[in-house]
Amino acid sequence: MSKAIKQKIPLRSVIRWSAVVLAFFSLAPAFFAQSILPPQRNLLPPRLDLEGAVEKALADNPQTKIAESGVKTAEAGIAEARTGKKPFVQFSQSAVRSNNPVFVFGSLLEQGRFSSANFAVQSLNHPDGLFNFRSQVDARMPLFDQRQTRSRIARAENGKNQMLLRAEATRQQLRFEVVRDYYGAVLAGEMLEVNRRAVRSAEANSQKTRDMVEVGMTTDADYLAADVELANANQHKLEAENNLITSRAALNITLGDEPDFERELTGTLKETYFPEEDQNELIRLALTNRPDYQRAELAVEDGRQQTRSIRDQKLPRVEAFGNFGYSSPYLANGSSDYTVGVNLTYTLFDAGRRARIERSAEGETTAELEKENLGNRIKLEVIRALQNYRTAGAKIRVSVKSIAQAEGALRIIQDRYKFGLTTFNEVLRAEAALVQAEHNLLTARYAYLVSYASLLLATGRLTDVRAFE
Repeated sequence: MSKAIKQKIPLRSVIRWSAVVLAFFSLAPAFFAQSILPPQRNLLPPRLDLEGAVEKALADNPQTKIAESGVKTAEAGIAEARTGKKPFVQFSQSAVRSNNPVFVFGSLLEQGRFSSANFAVQSLNHPDGLFNFRSQVDARMPLFDQRQTRSRIARAENGKNQMLLRAEATRQQLRFEVVRDYYGAVLAGEMLEVNRRAVRSAEANSQKTRDMVEVGMTTDADYLAADVELANANQHKLEAENNLITSRAALNITLGDEPDFERELTGTLKETYFPEEDQNELIRLALTNRPDYQRAELAVEDGRQQTRSIRDQKLPRVEAFGNFGYSSPYLANGSSDYTVGVNLTYTLFDAGRRARIERSAEGETTAELEKENLGNRIKLEVIRALQNYRTAGAKIRVSVKSIAQAEGALRIIQDRYKFGLTTFNEVLRAEAALVQAEHNLLTARYAYLVSYASLLLATGRLTDVRAFE
């Protein structure tokens, strides 16, 4: 046995190394799990406030993308209209073989190969077949086009402005839909919570009456009434759960998500009051700000521009043109030629112009009448939205008062029931009245928020939703 083995190991060293080994094996699983296993996902649903919901809807909802596509199409129309002032250049290449006397005569001249021998009568009347390869570049440039290009550009820019207004109307409508669906989902959640409390209260009543029946303090009638109350409360809870699922699906679709996407809404139906404005002032704001009314004004202007364009067609049209050609028998050894000139065209008689002017004038009149009709509809929408807004505010005040009254009535009836001064059915009716009052308050708050959003939409001012938060 060697000297190293024979030497005794100190007890302190053995204890120290044992502690190190134990620490390694105790920490190794956690280390490897942290370095190898994937991190755990956050299982909590994402939180979403109203402003974030609007931003997401504006980014992902197909309605905004359709509106943006319309604006891009209109911009392309403006670019196309502006090309009317630019030259038009075209290249053509032909390869023709024929023994037609006129073709042969002209092709020989184009190719620069015509000679005195080609004047022979036999050669002129019965020429041999001839190949002619013709390359040509044609160009046209409008110098004065009866102001048609200017008219097309003006109408195209008008169309773009209409598309921009349509896009703005789409965004405002989408904001309204988000407010309606967002608080609709919040309302459904709070309604469900009210119904859950009603179920717990009904369960407590059922248990209480069962215990009282067992000790002979009440009759089976009260127990059966409590069971009926519990069944009704459960039914209302099921309806509230169904409404919550539907409301969340509607919101998700508005936001551009799948209907069953899970998220937590941070909004609440809190007590909120918005300013109330004069009806005539609101109508004035609507006729100033509404995108659809501004589009109607642009439609009238478009009709006027179209009428001017038709009237300008009686003016002359001036166009410069030119071409450069190359003709050869075998793609080589040919001859080139060119042509340049200016062309003026003036229509002496156009029987259909007067009818076109009259039709365009009627279209302009129709646009004016449609604008007037739209203005009347806007006025009615503003009045209706204002009245709904005022009514919803009044309902909130009534609902708050009715909740206080229902709570007080319930306490009194419960006390009277304890002393045998009233029936259990009265207690059930008081509890149902309180639940209904809570439902009415939540519904009134929701209607108030939505009616204010509708009023902003009717006046063309629903440009953000910060006032709702």
